[in-house]
Amino acid sequence: IELKVVIALLGIMIVFSLPLLHDTLFSDDTKKSSRWIIGKVNALKESTLQKQKKYVLHIDLDTDRIWETHEAMSPESIEAAALDAYTLPGDVKLIGVEFPIGGKIISGQADITFYKTGYSDKALIHIQDGNDQLSFLIEPFLTKVKLFDKYATFDD
Repeated sequence: IELKVVIALLGIMIVFSLPLLHDTLFSDDTKKSSRWIIGKVNALKESTLQKQKKYVLHIDLDTDRIWETHEAMSPESIEAAALDAYTLPGDVKLIGVEFPIGGKIISGQADITFYKTGYSDKALIHIQDGNDQLSFLIEPFLTKVKLFDKYATFDD
C-alpha cells in the first residue's frame, strides 16, 4: 500500500511539473533572444547619449542576424561588425520589422537608427519560435522596450 501511495504522489508531482519543465527547457532560446534584443536596444540608447554618435541596429531577416554600427566606423569595421553579428539561436527566427511610416519588412535587411539626441526610430521587431511569436516595441523617446507575447502591430 505504501508503495502505491508513493508512486501515486510521484505521478501527481510529475503531472504538475511537466508544464513548468516545458516552459523552462523548450523556450530557453526564445528567452535568451528576447534578453539579447532588449539589452542591445537599451545599450544603444545609452551609447547614443554618452558617446554622442548615431548608431544603427541592422537586422538581417534572411539570415536571422543582428548587429550594430555607428557613424564613426570605417568600412572595414562595418564589415567586421556584420561578420561578427549575433545569430538567433535554435529555431528562433526573425519574421519581420515594422515601422509606423515605412511599413513592414519581411525579407532583406531592416535598419533601426538611434540618434545622438537620445531618440530612435519607432519600430516593432517580430520573432518566432515554433508557434510562439513575440514582438518588441521600440519607442522613440522611452528607454524601455515593450515586449508583447503575440504578433503585435501598430494598428493594435
